[in-house]
Amino acid sequence: MKPQQASSTAKVIAAATLLLASSPKTAQRVATGAATLCQYFLATTWCDRLLAASATQPASRWLWQTLEHFTHPGIINHYWHRKRWIETQCLQALQQGVKRVVIIGAGLDTLALRLADAWPEVQWIELDHPATQQLKRKGLLQAGIDIPCNVTLHTVDLSAESLPSFLLNDARQTLVVLEGVLMYLSEADVIHLLRDQLPQLSTSSVRLIFSHMVQWPDNTVGFRPASRWVDWWLAWRTERFTWALVPTVMPIWLAQQGFEVLAHASPPFLDVEPLADASRLQGENLVLCQSIPKTA
Repeated sequence: MKPQQASSTAKVIAAATLLLASSPKTAQRVATGAATLCQYFLATTWCDRLLAASATQPASRWLWQTLEHFTHPGIINHYWHRKRWIETQCLQALQQGVKRVVIIGAGLDTLALRLADAWPEVQWIELDHPATQQLKRKGLLQAGIDIPCNVTLHTVDLSAESLPSFLLNDARQTLVVLEGVLMYLSEADVIHLLRDQLPQLSTSSVRLIFSHMVQWPDNTVGFRPASRWVDWWLAWRTERFTWALVPTVMPIWLAQQGFEVLAHASPPFLDVEPLADASRLQGENLVLCQSIPKTA
């Protein structure tokens, strides 16, 4: 990510949400309220408003569909599957007693803002890069939307800072969500986050949901089918993938970091009928795990 600039990937995902919501064929796939919030987030600059308009207007949606076809066919549907799988796991955790949800690298995600009112006893914390967090706050303020009292937006740069101390030493069961984050960190930063920082978020158990890029047999990283255009764009935006893991070693690797795997899913994630191209796009998996109790 370029300094002082909100995440380009977060903006693209927000626009993809608007694209799905604006089509009668796919509108039902988008969680209630998500598109409205994404519209607010992409309304603070003329460039972002143009991006949002291009995703919602019938005359320009074909541009998105054409671009998707020639880069990563199925990526928009992939984003939808990823978010709904995460939300499903989050709701199950809440029903099982989780009292705090920490979303690290939240980007322009809408999960906390949508669920906070329905779960007022739960503490919702979003942590993200200052520029992206500022864009989110500005969009809500401009739309006259108050942030729920049980939601905290806090800035942090994971590549240079530790998790804020006010999160630590609390007995509440905690769920941490790391969607589309770890692949942009170095392996050392990923290990430090999982092994040293996350266990401090609660004196009780910590659940973790994260996405990770797959390391392919030829040691390359990225979606398959591959796209040179997307690889070039990520490099230009300084959002290149840097960390990946072979899925078969995930249980052993996570155990070394103090977590046990509860679920490990590959695309299309959800047990529903995917769009035509979704099954062809591979390369990012989702993991649900839980901290291993420490023995005395």
